[in-house]
Amino acid sequence: MFAPTCPDEILVFPKDDISHILQTTEQERKRIAQSLVSIFPALFFCRGVTSLNIAMHMAPYSEMDEARKYYRWHMHIYPRRARLPVDRAGAEIGFGTQVIDTMPETDENRKRRISLLVNQRWAFFLLLKIPEYYGLLTHYAPMAVGLEDSDLLGAFYARLGDCEWSFGNFDQAIQTLTSAVGLCKDAGNIEEARYAYLRLQWSHFMRGDFDRALALKEDLIRTMEKQFNFQVYTYALSVASRVCSHLGRWDQAVEEAQKALSVAEEFSDNSLISWSAWNLSIAYTGRRDLPRAIEYAELAVEKAPTPADKAWAQRTLARALCLAGKPKQGIELLTAVLPILRAGGYTAAEIPLICYLGEAYWLAGEDDKARQTLEEGLEIEERCGARYFLGWARRLLGETFLRTDPSQAASHFEKSIAIFQEIKAENELAMAYAGYGRLLKKQGEIAQAREFLTNALEIFERLGTLIEPEKVRGILAELPAA
Repeated sequence: MFAPTCPDEILVFPKDDISHILQTTEQERKRIAQSLVSIFPALFFCRGVTSLNIAMHMAPYSEMDEARKYYRWHMHIYPRRARLPVDRAGAEIGFGTQVIDTMPETDENRKRRISLLVNQRWAFFLLLKIPEYYGLLTHYAPMAVGLEDSDLLGAFYARLGDCEWSFGNFDQAIQTLTSAVGLCKDAGNIEEARYAYLRLQWSHFMRGDFDRALALKEDLIRTMEKQFNFQVYTYALSVASRVCSHLGRWDQAVEEAQKALSVAEEFSDNSLISWSAWNLSIAYTGRRDLPRAIEYAELAVEKAPTPADKAWAQRTLARALCLAGKPKQGIELLTAVLPILRAGGYTAAEIPLICYLGEAYWLAGEDDKARQTLEEGLEIEERCGARYFLGWARRLLGETFLRTDPSQAASHFEKSIAIFQEIKAENELAMAYAGYGRLLKKQGEIAQAREFLTNALEIFERLGTLIEPEKVRGILAELPAA
């Protein structure tokens, strides 16, 4: 029996006993999407609906197999119209707080509210509604704490920390997620502890705490000894691959991403295939193996099942194309993706994209746009404490001013070098050394130029980076004899 809460509300549910969308195959998800596509024109042309909300309701991931006995996942389509109750907050209708908030104030009903909110994480994130989700989490935080249920509170803090990470509040996210891990472990909730561990790993990665991020990967892998979770395993390996790419450990970066991709393919999960493929592309891009970088980035775009997956994949493809001599094509992709990530509150994804875009403008010779983009990024990177990307932006500003106003380039190169030395990001350190060496050569400081260029060459050769060593050798050959 279905009783709509407003005119033109539509309920979509499966014929089979399925409690979670992850229990469907890719072909079944395509049929669901086709059904939705057929509904929207009817609402528009026949009912005049031009704006709507979609809410997905699923059983908790950890309970989805048992829940098949009594629950079916489903979607509600709610037209948004003035003066209708459902128009007041699309987030509220997604998990039914307008109903639950009218129930008596009992501990059982409070737990139902918090559990329902916790279990809606994926719906909000896939719909790029992170700010709305965070608003609801903060609203219900006092209730979650007051329940004195460590298991539920740990899961709640994991979602709160996830949002804080997405917004670029990495230090706060680390505190929140550390609390979440402790609460979940004490309660014996390994599944939620993994979720918190994963976002904690990402937060340390974005802060440039690479050793800690790699250690957390090992913590995550150890949780798989009793019960394997292919999604968490794939994500953990992908983060480790990104860390190794930033450290210049190309073979290890490729190995971690390749393992992640193999698992994703084994489970036929296109979202994870796309995710793993673009992380593998990043490893090859850093090494400057650009044909392979483009190959895997294109695979990531091809397999991307959601707008978010596609945005991440296109971002990665764009950089590979820029370095392969196609910056204008890369700029088109990056400028299309940037507003999508900003609208969804994905500051953590926006930070690297700004560096990509600044680099793309610089490679295209659009120095004013490069400077403007990179300086905009500096404010975000400094506020968030994203040290690797802060150093990268400084280096690119040094490269930009080297071409337009060399007197301003030195300070950017020097700050970049200091950051990369501190976080041990060797390949980018070598790039900064090479840029500073070219500046010193231009200023006639030949001995110092040779020293920085030689240091850059030594690092590139030791890491096995392609293309860049030959560039440095060419500049060294141009220097006057000592």
